[in-house]
Amino acid sequence: MDKLDETIYSLTEAERAVLHAFQDKNVDILDYIQLRELTGLSDAEISRASLWLENKGIAKRIAESTDIYVITKKGENYIDKNLPETVIFSALKDKKILNFDELRKLGLDVKEINASIGLLIRSGVAKIEKKDGKKIVVITDKGKKIDVLDSEKIFDMFRRNKAIEHKLVPKDVKLLISRGLVKKEKQTIWRLKLTDLGKKLISRGIPAIEFIEQLTPQIITSGQWKTKFIRWYDVEAWVPKTWGGRKNPLRFLMEKIRRIFMDMGFREMRSHWVDLEFWCFDSMWIPQDHPAREMQSTFWLENPSRGFIRDEELKNMVKEIQETGGDTGSRGWRLPWSEEIAKRCILRTHTTATSFRVLGYAIKKGLVKPPVKFFAIGRVFRNETIDWKHLAEFHQIEGFAIAPNLTLRSLMGYIKEFYSRMGIKKIRFKPTYNPYTEPSMEIFAWHKKMKKWVEVGNSGMFRPESLAPYGVKWPTIAWGLALERLAMLLWNIEDIRKVLGPSVELDWIRNYGFPKVEF
Repeated sequence: MDKLDETIYSLTEAERAVLHAFQDKNVDILDYIQLRELTGLSDAEISRASLWLENKGIAKRIAESTDIYVITKKGENYIDKNLPETVIFSALKDKKILNFDELRKLGLDVKEINASIGLLIRSGVAKIEKKDGKKIVVITDKGKKIDVLDSEKIFDMFRRNKAIEHKLVPKDVKLLISRGLVKKEKQTIWRLKLTDLGKKLISRGIPAIEFIEQLTPQIITSGQWKTKFIRWYDVEAWVPKTWGGRKNPLRFLMEKIRRIFMDMGFREMRSHWVDLEFWCFDSMWIPQDHPAREMQSTFWLENPSRGFIRDEELKNMVKEIQETGGDTGSRGWRLPWSEEIAKRCILRTHTTATSFRVLGYAIKKGLVKPPVKFFAIGRVFRNETIDWKHLAEFHQIEGFAIAPNLTLRSLMGYIKEFYSRMGIKKIRFKPTYNPYTEPSMEIFAWHKKMKKWVEVGNSGMFRPESLAPYGVKWPTIAWGLALERLAMLLWNIEDIRKVLGPSVELDWIRNYGFPKVEF
């Protein structure tokens, strides 16, 4: 058995049908429309068969841009009925003379009547005369000899095929174009041309063989496989690349971060995306007139617009400390505190809300007793202007620790240890202001590719006003770190939009390599 026989035995039914079309027409090039008519295959089947034949070197696909004429929406109104001029012309053929009262009874509107009469006169098949002082339409000698108008003949071509290649359309198609029934467009026409190998196959002949495409238990048990041919497959043939499921790079980082904090003795905490302003702001001693609570930073919910603060004792303590400072030694914010504002529902703006829910439930009620260490990884939402380092939704890495003798140095040590285990050594801190921590520090890391310091988080020691409602007396250190910016550092990415959001680069998600970090 030679190579040609091997090729023949590897052909699918669709490929064989296409080659039979070439064999029957005795040509070496056919377009897809011709192949569809000759084979009865669908467009998708012809397209697949053509691609397979090209991969086997039997044929070559050729794309040609050409002008085509297509029926317009206005023209589609006449697919199932005659054109207006044909309606009038048929009546003229029957009666020879029509007055305008009779024309109106043909079911056409005034515009169609006027346009059609003008076309019939220009075509020389009708004329206008006067009888008893009134205009009438009269058929001419030329009209008596014609059975079908040219415009109707041409339009009938479009009824059979709504799109026609320009070289197949009569020149008189402009009669239809000027009336908005047909228009010209650009279209890519696909043709299939036989190669030398394809011509050899055709000359040898494509035998009619009943192939087994797929082995089934029935075929094996019945013994059909002994009498029929099993189609051969080329295991070296090119196939398009498929993408299986793969872990998202942010998910990869979350798992590594979780492992690091658990190795450092932390417990994980979680909370909801939708939360109250009370837990996101009031509970941690952020005033109700703080800029972070304005519409430029916060997303409010319309439904539900309000929630519930179930712990009345905690609510009253927060109110007192907000307004007067309570017994913390502070004078508070000296502003009236509104419970209605505190109960508004928002998309949480930071995962610190999770920390204060733990303080408000587990710590305050004695379910968990200090010293303790907690962490969280969660999505947060802010009404930010999106740019290379800001997103409207992103992830934070939250953490806090309560223990005797914790200091600012303890806080810096925890943060440095975490980033060191992530493989990031160049960290520095900058003093900043937070209403709920004092002292407070912004955290910066060196970006190798951008060659500059990038802010990656915020941190501080909770103020007495923040901790008093929960009965916490020991020093408490806390931080909120940016997950996406950590990804930027580890993979040397310059734009955060590449990591998360509608502009994410799918090729990078499919092909990213794991950063060389020792955990």
